Formats: sequence, C-alpha cells, structure tokens
Amino acid sequence: MESTDLLMESADKRDVRVKENVCEILELAGIKESDLNTVTQCLYSTQDHQVNDMILLEVDEDILKGLNQEDALSFRGNKHDNAMLCTQTRSYEVREAEISNSWLLVPNLKLGKATGIGEVAERTIEKHNVKRIFNLYYEVKETKPDLVRLSSLLNSSSFNGLEYESTVDKNTLYSWERLQNVLQASDQELKQALSDFLIAEIDGYLRLISFDVEARSFNLMLDYFGEQSWELDEVDKENTYECLNELIYKPVFDVIFKRYTEVSTKTKDNGDPLYKFDEQKCCAVIAKILLAASPVTEYKEFMETWNIGTPEKMQPKQEYLRGLALIMYNTAKVQKEVISCPEADLSNNIHDRLNELFEIKAKWTVEEITPYIIRFTKGVINVNALLTKYARCSTKNGIKYYGSKHGK
Repeated sequence: MESTDLLMESADKRDVRVKENVCEILELAGIKESDLNTVTQCLYSTQDHQVNDMILLEVDEDILKGLNQEDALSFRGNKHDNAMLCTQTRSYEVREAEISNSWLLVPNLKLGKATGIGEVAERTIEKHNVKRIFNLYYEVKETKPDLVRLSSLLNSSSFNGLEYESTVDKNTLYSWERLQNVLQASDQELKQALSDFLIAEIDGYLRLISFDVEARSFNLMLDYFGEQSWELDEVDKENTYECLNELIYKPVFDVIFKRYTEVSTKTKDNGDPLYKFDEQKCCAVIAKILLAASPVTEYKEFMETWNIGTPEKMQPKQEYLRGLALIMYNTAKVQKEVISCPEADLSNNIHDRLNELFEIKAKWTVEEITPYIIRFTKGVINVNALLTKYARCSTKNGIKYYGSKHGK
C-alpha cells in the first residue's frame, strides 16, 4: 500500500513523538504497519510562526493557461471597490468562500511513492511544521469590466486646445498606468474601451479630444481634401499635415486622421502609402455636428443640409445615422423628423439603457437597436440573445419588433 502515516501534534509535544508511539497508535487503530510505507510524517501546529500573508485562490483554465505563459495577474480598483482580478484579457469577480474541511499548508511534505525508501525495514520518523491552516479561499467568476467611470475621468481632462492647457488641473490627467490602477478591467478590455473614444497621448497623458476640437480639425481636413480635388482613396497624409500644422496640433491631427481614414490600395510615386476616407465615419461625424446644432430637424431639411455639408465624392445615407439619431414620425406636426439620440449619452447598465430606449420608442427592429446595445455583447451573448433575455418580441407585417418586456 503506497501510504504513509500523518500524525498531527501541537507544538508543545513535538519532542515526544518517537517510533514506539507511532507503532502504538497504529496498533490501537487496527492498522498493520506492514501495510504502510516506512516513513511516518508528524505534523506540528506552530501557531506563533504561521504565514499570514498568503491566500488560496481558485483559478479557471484561462487564468491557469495565462500563468503558465507568464501572464500577469493583478487586483484592480480603489480601496472602496469590491475586489476584481484581471489578467491581460479578462476580468473576474472575487468572492470569499468557506472550506468545509481545513486545509493545511505543509512545505516539503512527501506524498505517495516518495514515502517508500527501498529495502529499509526500520520505520523513519519525520517532523514537519504546518505553515498555515486555511478555512477560507477565494473563488473567481468572469465578469464584464467595470468601466462606468471611464467617460467621466476622460471628460475631466479633455483637450480643448493648446490655448486652454495652462488652465488644466494636472491632478485630473491620467496616464495609462494611472487608469490601470483605478479602473477594474483587463488591459485588453481597457484598450478596447478607449478605442471608442478619440484619445491622443499628450505629454505622457491620455487626453480625450473634445468634440469642438474634433469638429474644427476634421472640417479643416475635409476642406483641404476638397481643394486638392483628390479621390476618396488618394488622400496624402503628409501633404495634409504640412498644410494644416499651424492649425491642428500634431497629436490631435494623428488620432483624427487615423479615426477617419484607412490605408488605400494606391501609393505615392515614391511608394509611400496614400489613404482613403471612410465614407460612413465621415458622414456620421458631419451628421453629429448638425445634430449638435439642431437636435430635432425635419427629415427632408436635415438630409439636404447633410448632403451639402459633405464632400461631393461622399454620399450620406440614412443608415449612417444609426447610433447617432432616430428617424421618427411626429403626428402632431405631421412630418418625419431626425432626432438626436447619441449612443454614448445612454446609461452604461443594460437594464437602464433598454428602459431609456423603450421610453424613447416603444418598438425597435434589430437593425435599429443594435448600435445601442452591441457594447453589452460578449462571447455567445450576441444582440439577439440580449433581446431575447431583456425584451419582448412581436411581429407586424412580417417584421420583428422588440419592446419592453413589461409593456403592452
């Protein structure tokens, strides 16, 4: 039998246990000494010398895989937040759980075959100190990152132009490292959340570009594009910046240009890349500028103004308004209207957001509501799964609509 004796003693009896005592206990327990390996390990409780700076943490396969690949683990949040464990790519809630049987931490304890010492017939007595007795451990559950405060943190230090920098409170500025410390999210999740904003790194700090700066800078780029009579896929980045460098701060130019263009299939004569304006993103930001000036506009008037405000090589389309505005019929005025409804202004909680959306409009198609709830999808939980769980489906004229689960 590949087994060994484990005998627990208190510290004040550590010098009493000898081979004869072991044999006596085995006899009293009705255990044949020949059924056991020849090593008996005596465990001694040393309460005065126990390790107190250690916890037990249960991990899933993803955390274990990350640790084996030398991924970093960190607990994030402020001292008043509930603990959250973050890997490079995932976030986990951490909860305390009880252990039904106490677990002992015993360094150098031998197990199985290690307690057999060949042909030696004499029983060997070994003494081991129990370093820690565990009655609790911590379990983890993967969760969505807590990024509710991100928008307010970024807004408090937004970049409004070089002329206003002298008035900025340095305590409101956030570097990447500071955001990591105060926000409960993995690095990958935090970077993904930041990509939803227009962020420039200025003097080592992550700065949200204010909408006024974005609109002014973007319009300057489009005006220059129009003056050059380029095709949409023939935009010269270096030429554009050279002309506008006195009007647009370089870090701001870089992030705006990156947001609204992509690398073209065409190149310059020297082989350097040219860029292509993203029609949808460009038309959407122009619509956003118009909606900021007039949140409710008669549909035909809006579409005409929108068309005039975009370069002639771009064609505004109604679907470009998704996530920015709703097209609704005003029965009192007997007219169709474009109504500002920015996704970013809605609640960061899925329940509250859906309640807000269903107050604005009782019934939504999947296409209409998707831009407003897609940020809450994850893994197998897609838009349809969210709507099935939180909304009620109905059909009219063969079209599926979703409304409040508790509505009529």
